[in-house]
Amino acid sequence: MTGSDIVTAFATLAACGAAALGANCGMGPDAMAEIFRKNMPRISLLGLPLAAWSNAGLPKLIDGKTVYSLAPDDFAAAAAGFAEMGIGIIGGCCGTTPEHIAALAKATAGRCFDAGRQNSARFFLTSRTRTLDADAEKLLLLGERLNPSVRKNFASDLKEGRQNFLREESRKQSAEGAHVLDINVGLPGIDEPHAMRSSIAVLCSTVDIPLMIDSDNPAVIEKGLMMYPGIPIINSVNGTKESMESILPLVKRFGCFIVAMCIDEAGIYREAEKRIAAGEKIVERIIAEGIDKSRIIVDALMLAESAEPGAAIETLKVIEHFASRGIKTSVGLSNISFGLPQRKFVNNVFLTMAARKGLSAAIVNTASARIIDGEYSFEESLAADFLTGRDAGAAKYIANLKNAGTSAPEELKPIEEEGIIGRVNRAVIEGNTDSIEELISSALAEHSPRDIMDSGLLAALETVGEKYSAGEYFLPQMISSANAMKKGFIKLKPLLAASGGAENTGKVIICTVKGDVHDIGKNIVVMMLENHGFEVHDLGKDVAASEIIEQALRLKPDIICLSSLLTTTMGEMEKVSNLMKENQIRIPLMVGGAVVNDEYAQEIGAHYSDDAAACVEKAKKLMGRT
Repeated sequence: MTGSDIVTAFATLAACGAAALGANCGMGPDAMAEIFRKNMPRISLLGLPLAAWSNAGLPKLIDGKTVYSLAPDDFAAAAAGFAEMGIGIIGGCCGTTPEHIAALAKATAGRCFDAGRQNSARFFLTSRTRTLDADAEKLLLLGERLNPSVRKNFASDLKEGRQNFLREESRKQSAEGAHVLDINVGLPGIDEPHAMRSSIAVLCSTVDIPLMIDSDNPAVIEKGLMMYPGIPIINSVNGTKESMESILPLVKRFGCFIVAMCIDEAGIYREAEKRIAAGEKIVERIIAEGIDKSRIIVDALMLAESAEPGAAIETLKVIEHFASRGIKTSVGLSNISFGLPQRKFVNNVFLTMAARKGLSAAIVNTASARIIDGEYSFEESLAADFLTGRDAGAAKYIANLKNAGTSAPEELKPIEEEGIIGRVNRAVIEGNTDSIEELISSALAEHSPRDIMDSGLLAALETVGEKYSAGEYFLPQMISSANAMKKGFIKLKPLLAASGGAENTGKVIICTVKGDVHDIGKNIVVMMLENHGFEVHDLGKDVAASEIIEQALRLKPDIICLSSLLTTTMGEMEKVSNLMKENQIRIPLMVGGAVVNDEYAQEIGAHYSDDAAACVEKAKKLMGRT
């Protein structure tokens, strides 16, 4: 449901301290083995024992009983393939019996071996849906533009509780090639822990690249880590006792990568030797805490060359030292060119120099950052002279480039759409809850409430449903879009009622059946139905068949919707169907859930939908609305 693949899930769990990694249930051994086989080259890098516990085939409901297709010998023959891949913990899940396990033990006796598993762990950066091997990338580009100190639009949004800038800027940096996004919400007068938490929630449903949580406040970092569904970078820790005692426990608890600033109680040193000494002490302390060296990124500290002549050369020495020791390094690139015209030339020349010394990562403006291949251009040559001390005070550089003016942070322009209805539509598709009400107000000057509802809100939600069904959107995007739609609908609802256009699509009662406490999917269906005009009565989860019938007789709904995630609770759906017949409740019954299929629905006299969008379409058809 969340879109996480097996490598991302395993990498995240490994970094969080798992002793072994495995998959269970869900499918038969052949299908599970294929997933492992495709991903084994990367999974093996995690350096942990692997486990596989598959079902005895996919379940079927026959004469009211759950039946699994694979006999013990067939199951064992298929599951033995796990041993051949070097998976050392093999068992059975749903449908397996002591006979299945005995057959499996016989089939795998003496066959388990290590298929290239590493002796030491390899750690990966992860988001909810992407795994990034920091050791395999020549240079990690860390997008710098989510920072209110240099982005006025972001600062304004944070103060007002809006997130327009965050959505637009994160998408832009991702498209520009950022490997990781640095998120900083440090702004006076706001609830910073809350701002970090809400910002990460938005970013995780907007882009799929990993994040770097940037704050000097441990409470802010912890809030962000609790929200983040993966392994991020923490920016940062320094050599002070307070910093290490507050930040390093978070690194251990959440399995993060950590940026270590070459700073101690004395502050920032200009000289490379003193920075190196400070950095070495921090690295030693981090490793002593049981944090793997591969998770450490030493920030060499980038001072402004125009204010601190020689700063570039000193920083390159720090980078070279730690890189030679196999420790990752980083810099905040834009500091080097502070106060100069045409800063991209200075930035890119220094980035190229640093990369040649072994730089691992850089916080950059991804719109302009690049490693220079081949000979320098005229402007780049001027920048190189300045950075290496051949152009004291940047005299030649400024003389040649001052007419271009000093660059300033670029303010984003709002996304332009053709027509206000199109902008309403776009806001729902992107889950933009901040702008939807304002856009609807503007649309009302030109269009009727019904046109806005049909062409703006409902059409957008249909697009979201198509993206979800096609695997382009996952659960977080679905929720964001549904929330935007709901906010827009609330604004339109009284106007629709006043114009006679708020006709109720139908009444639905919905719940998760007895014995099943999983309700994420059901909750999404509720939002989708409500957003399409249905009056929905949500009975909750773990609801007995008798309670469903009692509420149906009281509420007199047009449709009953049931959800089940477990094979062990599917039978409750048939109980409801039978009780409906006994009580002469002649209305459609809709069923869905991870283990439910159309064949089972037909067996119990119900209608089936495989996701929330399909449920809405089916419900509308049953009500004669399409």
